[in-house]
Amino acid sequence: MFGHTSRSPRALRVLACAFAVCALSASGAAAPAAAPRARSGPPPLVRYVALGDSEAAAPGVPRQVDARCERSSNDYPSVVAARLRPASFTDVTCTGARTTDLARGQFPALRRDTTLVTLTIGANDFGFADIAVKCSALGLFDAAGAPCRHLYGSRLAGRIAATAPKVSAALRTVHRLAPNARVLLVGYLNLIPDDHRGCRPRELFAAGDLPWLDAAENSLDATLARTARSAGAAFVDQRRISAAHDICRPDGVRWTEAIRPTRPAIPFHPNQLGEAAMAGQVLTVLASR
Repeated sequence: MFGHTSRSPRALRVLACAFAVCALSASGAAAPAAAPRARSGPPPLVRYVALGDSEAAAPGVPRQVDARCERSSNDYPSVVAARLRPASFTDVTCTGARTTDLARGQFPALRRDTTLVTLTIGANDFGFADIAVKCSALGLFDAAGAPCRHLYGSRLAGRIAATAPKVSAALRTVHRLAPNARVLLVGYLNLIPDDHRGCRPRELFAAGDLPWLDAAENSLDATLARTARSAGAAFVDQRRISAAHDICRPDGVRWTEAIRPTRPAIPFHPNQLGEAAMAGQVLTVLASR
């Protein structure tokens, strides 16, 4: 989730329905009810724009199609688009993006006829990527302690709280620039094992820092969920589905790589399995409406 590099976040998947109604006569003299006419014409067009940070762009995941933003053609927005087959699809997700970067490089992709927007953002504003790297370095020399928790103390709570209004402002801008769009703020995959047991040497976090980092992940996720609801966006929860796919799971089960990736991805970011899983959760949310 780190590199997590930030914002989440698509009308939508539209299913055409045909209704047939059979009228039952109470008596032979009653006239049969007319069946309603089936809808005619094609379903509404989906025009999809994907915004966000490295969790959405999938740096290191094959096949990389944008060297500057380290964007993969197998990032979750591309997988979603392949399933939806939208009338148009614009992916401007970019590794390292913060909320302040959206106005310059991503918001211009939005149009009044955009009907679906996904946004994954917030982790870089929070600074989670830098924290993960620093915690790994500290844990290398203090495996049994909690050096990162001692270094940051309660400052992480303040950073997370300060991220919420930035994400909220970004969502308001999305609604203003794409007033006819369904907007999804897409959360981050679970990184730390729920049992707080490490897996050295794949990761190097100190034993006492694992529960502290997990709590920070949970706090950020809950903050993003509240922010999405208050800003009129749907929140796509990725932590629950990824709880059994953290950085310490075996290859082929793991969705996020650790400090020493064994599948193509950069450290603390989703591999291709993770991006596919994120896409599946987005599609599930879209189909629920």
